[in-house]
Amino acid sequence: MIELIVVGEGQTEETFVRDVLAPALAANDIFATSRLINTSKGQSGGGLNLARVTKFLCHTLREREDTYITTLIDLYGLDTSFRGVVESRRLAPAARSTQIETLLHDDIIAAAQCRPDRFIPYVQPHEFESLLFSDIVRLCESEPEWADQSAPLIAARAAVDDPEWINDSPQTAPSKRLEHLRPRYRKVRHGPVAAARIGLDRIREQCPHFRQWYDRILTLPTLAAARPNIEILS
Repeated sequence: MIELIVVGEGQTEETFVRDVLAPALAANDIFATSRLINTSKGQSGGGLNLARVTKFLCHTLREREDTYITTLIDLYGLDTSFRGVVESRRLAPAARSTQIETLLHDDIIAAAQCRPDRFIPYVQPHEFESLLFSDIVRLCESEPEWADQSAPLIAARAAVDDPEWINDSPQTAPSKRLEHLRPRYRKVRHGPVAAARIGLDRIREQCPHFRQWYDRILTLPTLAAARPNIEILS
């Protein structure tokens, strides 16, 4: 069995991993659990910067040598302490995420001094709520009243090649569009439930960057724990 720790930034991602991602991966003998990065004493999620993420990931990578670690963090609002955030602003969303992931991988491996293949960085363009635009009809089934308010969401989805292109301005980012719904969209309450309704197959079909990450996880080989060096005395 393969063990995977998914490091997220909030309770929405934590619940998504527990209720949606982990059961699907378990069918492939991949045991996934989630962890949230502590942002202050007694709290976790949100307010991430590179130093805090590096410290948390290095600690997690050093716990055991037979586990994989991946991230599930949003491109939208990502702190500029992450290399590539500023320089990649003119790139397409998936290309931008890929550049930041590559640089983050280099930074974490250099700091943790672990096997490079054990760390799989993932930055979702533009945010977790992008995935929910994979199927507006099923998204709106989360609340009966939402079906009558779906026209702007359908238009936003139709205007882009895939949901991961929905832009990241403070007014029109995916989560901001959903907050106009009544009853109001609540990230932790509605996000994972809607994702489960939509299903990973549909999300993978509609969201190429997410699909590449998920498919890579499915092909991970088993990691063997390093054997301790034992000196044999004659």
